[in-house]
Amino acid sequence: MASGIEAALKMQGRATKVVALGGDGGTFDIGLQALSGMLERSHNVLYICFDNEAYMNTGVHRSSSTPHAAMTNTSPSGHMGKRHLKKDLLSILGAHRIPYAATATVAYPSDLRNKVRRGIEVEGAAFVLVHSPCPLGWGHDSALTIEVARLAVETGIFPIIEMERGAVVTAMHIRNVRPVAEYLRIQDRFR
Repeated sequence: MASGIEAALKMQGRATKVVALGGDGGTFDIGLQALSGMLERSHNVLYICFDNEAYMNTGVHRSSSTPHAAMTNTSPSGHMGKRHLKKDLLSILGAHRIPYAATATVAYPSDLRNKVRRGIEVEGAAFVLVHSPCPLGWGHDSALTIEVARLAVETGIFPIIEMERGAVVTAMHIRNVRPVAEYLRIQDRFR
């Protein structure tokens, strides 16, 4: 839909950046084919994906964004949780060699704001993947949302990077890498 809007605006002589928002289910799974086409054609669209690592609005069902061993209603803990690895969307984005792609998280709002601005400024396709903890689906107190998001970065679970034409150009340096167990322990989905 975003690529169609961008093409229609271009035909009207109103070239502008179109911004599209989606969740991980509609991005990693259901919409991947359409997203890939939009990226391959390098429409002047900034696509922002909010990654809460499951289909949260349909009852916490697993998606290809759900991490390995995480419990959801369709990958229960009695069966080890999700048996498959999380889809490596960054590699897929890199293979498209779009002008700009980045990861961000709600734990670092100024970084997120800067990346959205950069995505709007760049000519052609841009993508920002925003790691977004879900207290209900992840099983943590909502007051801990920013802490959970920060732990994802500080443990190396969720890297904060920027890519240009498929190459990583910046990565957030983690001074004191924390044990992954700190990130897992705070969430019921990894019990």
